[in-house]
Amino acid sequence: KAVPPPLTPEELFAKAEAENKDGATKGAAATVGLGLVFMALGMSAGGDADFTTQLGIFTLAGMVGYQVVWGVAPALHSPLMSVTNAISGITAVGGLLMMGGGLLPETPAQWLAAVAVLVSSINIGGGFLMTGKMLDMFKRDTDPSSFKEYYLAAGGVLAV
Repeated sequence: KAVPPPLTPEELFAKAEAENKDGATKGAAATVGLGLVFMALGMSAGGDADFTTQLGIFTLAGMVGYQVVWGVAPALHSPLMSVTNAISGITAVGGLLMMGGGLLPETPAQWLAAVAVLVSSINIGGGFLMTGKMLDMFKRDTDPSSFKEYYLAAGGVLAV
């Protein structure tokens, strides 16, 4: 059998870019699909607030877990940033549970929970920004795009 000729750098770049785009598209579709399935389950709960709350937490944990596991190369993810985001995520979930489910907090405990969620959210967002900057340090000019805007589109669809 004849061995195919090696790919040129341009062909390798195009192939890697196509693979990244395909992965980003599949990840965004999975996130939207999972969100819609659990949104439908929550709506069918018939007004059971506890079930809807627990299902919402489970859904968010599933989506975040999927993005964390499949979105970051394991060799480059800083364990320190990972632990910090996990602790802030636990604080945010605990604060959400303590907020009581109303539009505005009514008791001092609910206000403290709202503040905990706010501060944890800022810390989580900052952790992901810093992780992105650390990963960008390893990125070469010749690396293909990661198509992160597809995940923004998925979040926009779920927010509507």
